[in-house]
Amino acid sequence: MNLEGKRALVTGASKGLGAAVAQRLAAAGSDVAIHYHSDREGADATAAAVRAEGREPLLLQADMAEPGAVAMMADQLAQAWGSLDLLVNNAGVAPVHSWDSITPAEWQKTLAVNLHGPFFALRFTLPLLRKAGEGAAVVNIGSVVSLNGGSFGPAYAAAKAGLDGLTRSAARDLGPLGIRVNSVLPGPIDSPLVSALPAAALQAMAAQTPLRRIGTFGEVADLVAWLLSPAAGYINGQMIIIDGGRVMH
Repeated sequence: MNLEGKRALVTGASKGLGAAVAQRLAAAGSDVAIHYHSDREGADATAAAVRAEGREPLLLQADMAEPGAVAMMADQLAQAWGSLDLLVNNAGVAPVHSWDSITPAEWQKTLAVNLHGPFFALRFTLPLLRKAGEGAAVVNIGSVVSLNGGSFGPAYAAAKAGLDGLTRSAARDLGPLGIRVNSVLPGPIDSPLVSALPAAALQAMAAQTPLRRIGTFGEVADLVAWLLSPAAGYINGQMIIIDGGRVMH
């Protein structure tokens, strides 16, 4: 996967999957703008990993639930770089809110970060992606909960299902500009959130997966990097599931 000379923005890159994606893109040759909300220490660690790959990081802070903050982030990116080749909408929250307990504020917050945030990130960076022209690409980080409902409650499932629709709309409208838009839908991934589950739940996850294990950040990051690369140049508007075969769609 060759991303030599590209410039990428990864939202939610201070830890977890976002940090893994940022480092993978840097390893493939891309400079990386590292978005974070409150974890500056984590963002600094991701920046160090990008530098270790010989690429240049750019730190950007914003609350993805606030359109004005996202617009300001895009302005800072424009001032620093002037254009953008790649966008990864990874920032998100995964609170567990059941139908019986979720409040209007919790519903709004979950959709604001997980659905409105990716929309505004793409909306406000679109002029920069247009400058990149042919070869620009976007990957939205969705989830298999958009297909099976998941266990995080209605707000998270609705937001991720909405992200699938947003991906298709963007792919249809931006494709003629040479901008590809796809989504990656991970299943259970080895993360602090999953690792905190009881051992029996972890064993059940593995048993329900044909490959008999859960995935890793690195495996998802590799898929994201490939989708952004010229090797995937004719893939557009697709939801790519990476879950070891738990959901066969």
